[in-house]
Amino acid sequence: MRKSLAAIAVAAFLAGCTPLSPGGETLPEPPSAAPTQAASPASPAPASPATSPLDEELPLAFPVQGRLSDDAARVVAELHRVAANLPVLKVDLTAAQATLTALLPDGSVSSYRWQDGEITRVDSDIQYLEQATFDPASFPLTSAARMFDIADLRGVRGEAILQIVEYREGQVLLTISSRPESATVFFRPDGTAVTELGYTSVADLTAGLAEVVGTDAQAYAVGFNPTRGYWADLPDAEPGVVLNRSRLAGLPVFETRRGEAPAVEPFDPQLIDPAVLAQLIAQAQADPAAPCAVTIDRSTQRSAAVVRLDCSGTVTFADLRGRDMTHLIQR
Repeated sequence: MRKSLAAIAVAAFLAGCTPLSPGGETLPEPPSAAPTQAASPASPAPASPATSPLDEELPLAFPVQGRLSDDAARVVAELHRVAANLPVLKVDLTAAQATLTALLPDGSVSSYRWQDGEITRVDSDIQYLEQATFDPASFPLTSAARMFDIADLRGVRGEAILQIVEYREGQVLLTISSRPESATVFFRPDGTAVTELGYTSVADLTAGLAEVVGTDAQAYAVGFNPTRGYWADLPDAEPGVVLNRSRLAGLPVFETRRGEAPAVEPFDPQLIDPAVLAQLIAQAQADPAAPCAVTIDRSTQRSAAVVRLDCSGTVTFADLRGRDMTHLIQR
């Protein structure tokens, strides 16, 4: 069975970020870059890490005109060149310095920093624990200045730091957080910020369901609520495995897989109409501010999927066209 994509990878980044898992519980701080994390007994960190073949160039003058954030892509590209274009474990970028940590062939790491117009090698407290590597050229660093501005508008206060690093197992993300801790903003590969979605409007329901369902034509269950976010349980390509996609608050979509024999028959999630769901929620809410938990599946043993709405403890049912089925389900 494939490795889960839900494991969390790095703690040295995301100060002030305590994300929630698809089930709603608070996730622990990501461990893979923590200074106190011990190396795996099977692959201990070498006492004297190897060096890049280009280390003899250092220190290297590399002047930048204006703000570092305006020239971030060029600076990081040069750091990567000095690191012999090796696989990268982490990139940090602040207003004053850029740091790139690369994985060497022997499993050790080497970090390089740009500061005050000069590139040098620096000590690193990161250890390689099989976290994902990446090519920094794949990320929108040409938009770094704009992303810092967006992060400021989103409430990131203090020393803002842009980081590219594995956030969950196998998933490398670009974020901007701060020291001391305040907020964290996640960015997509095109440089746009991940927005926070609500759970009542047609626009938010359309966006949230589209992110977790995508173009899939079969689902075991689809749902959303303010605690769990948007989620979908889908058939996986591997038999006997359920794929879960979740999209919570301002976090991007995450995928997890679990070995399970589904207890319900699948249905076509493309039949879900966000406008119908928004109308059902408005009708079911005694108070417009009261949250509703919505689940769509075939657990009621009907011939088609049924919408279950739990609004402040009051449960109602409807079909995908919005027709009330409460009297048929609750006997």
